[in-house]
Amino acid sequence: MRVAEHIVRKLVDEGVEVLFTVPGEQMDALFGALAKTDIRVVHTRHEQGAAFMAYGYARATRKIGVYTVISGPGVLNSTAALATAYAGDARVLCLASEIPTPLLGRGYGVPHEVPDQLGILRRLTGWADRVGTPDQIDTVLGEAFHRLRWSRPRPVAVEVPTDIWGAEAVDPHGWTDPAVDQRPDPAAVEAAAAVLASAEAPLIMVGSGARGAAAEIRQLAERLGCPVTADMGGRGIVSDRHELAVTLPVAHRLWAETDVVLAIGTRLMRPQVEWGLDDRLKIVRVDLDQTEIDRVRPPAVPIVADATLTVRALLDRVGEPARREGWLARVKQARDDVEVDVARLVPQVDLLRAMRAALPDDGFFVDELTQVGYVSRFAFPIYAHSTYVPVTYQGALGSGFATALGVQAANPGRPVLSISGDGGFLYTAVELSTAVQQRLPVVAVVFNDRSYANVSRSQLRSLGTTVGTDLHNPDFPAFARAFGAHGVRVDTPDDLAAEIATAFERPDVPTVIEVPVGDMPSPWPLIRLPRVR
Repeated sequence: MRVAEHIVRKLVDEGVEVLFTVPGEQMDALFGALAKTDIRVVHTRHEQGAAFMAYGYARATRKIGVYTVISGPGVLNSTAALATAYAGDARVLCLASEIPTPLLGRGYGVPHEVPDQLGILRRLTGWADRVGTPDQIDTVLGEAFHRLRWSRPRPVAVEVPTDIWGAEAVDPHGWTDPAVDQRPDPAAVEAAAAVLASAEAPLIMVGSGARGAAAEIRQLAERLGCPVTADMGGRGIVSDRHELAVTLPVAHRLWAETDVVLAIGTRLMRPQVEWGLDDRLKIVRVDLDQTEIDRVRPPAVPIVADATLTVRALLDRVGEPARREGWLARVKQARDDVEVDVARLVPQVDLLRAMRAALPDDGFFVDELTQVGYVSRFAFPIYAHSTYVPVTYQGALGSGFATALGVQAANPGRPVLSISGDGGFLYTAVELSTAVQQRLPVVAVVFNDRSYANVSRSQLRSLGTTVGTDLHNPDFPAFARAFGAHGVRVDTPDDLAAEIATAFERPDVPTVIEVPVGDMPSPWPLIRLPRVR
């Protein structure tokens, strides 16, 4: 068996169903092996698109998203998506080619050579290694998939030199998965339960790491009489229809009064770094990653363990439902106050309401860096975990459409709605070719204000003028139709809702809906929230 065949057999054994790629002749052996399997190969028009699709696939399923690229430019073109997968706690596997082993580190300038490619990959992933000799294949693959299964969700990379792909796989060492125990320390759970029981104004904050514990977290929140909030990664873990679900701006209004925070699978960055901390506030922190626990400030109770196992243990120790009528009344008041502020963000709110009305509850919403997208983070209700696919703190402009195609590939038959600005959409709009060829019926809404609007606003505020922010755009509906997709332009929220609903009934055909927009009110007062402690 060749190394490439061994790798593909491992992908099959691990349940990989889809692989995203821009093929290259350096990996002919790999594609020859893939041709003998049922793995779906989605070939894209740019490595950036392939890697963002793998991110979308992984983020929407909590499975492993796999992409392959050639060395040098192929790897470098995919790095923005790798950084996004790192920020978004997504299980992405990058299979990267590398120049031949005898030429590594020589600097001869052979095709596709970059200095220390493996070093680049190691800085953008949770782990990366090279199959330096054929006898290392099982060890490297074994550790890669072990980390993908058991470590904090992060991308990993496996680098294979071109002379290794077709070499005969030999494995004198083998791989044995080390034992993993992700159960919480019972003493820490007891301490956490005691702190929660003593709270008068508790708040639960959840992130990406809590997505597997959605049902348990909802039950715990109800038991505690405690509001639940989330930054981008945890949206939908508790449905926005639930009376205890609050958006981040609402949590900010409550922050000064909160006495106990239960943080589950979240970096807790905004509250700790931006909103402020004081000695009165007790934090119970649950995270699989030991390095995350003490970031910014050591918590009152640290629990390094799996989120689901920990919340189940807390449920066993938390008593009858708490009576916190005063606190919940304060929560309602904060929610009502924020709703008044949000209602002023027109037309963003009207457009978001139209899209929410057209998107079924189980449909996916893929965020992007656009004026409507910024507001969506707190004004677009999410009803199920993993159905809101965030741009993450990386803020990679242009990531949304390609990410949405990966979401669609992972979820055939379920609606996927992508939003972009005119500036961001054209980053990966060429992947309309992929969408049509692969029958990925994503609905892409493009808000066209003919500018990089956020930069324009910033420059006007700081410079009094704008430089390099005006854009010349194509006719977006005609652009879509040129690829064989459906393209349409609408002018009102009602027409937008109608076109989205119609598009979802159009099987296997992607749709681009252009929405011309003008100046919009700034959402930043509800995003850049000031220190309150």
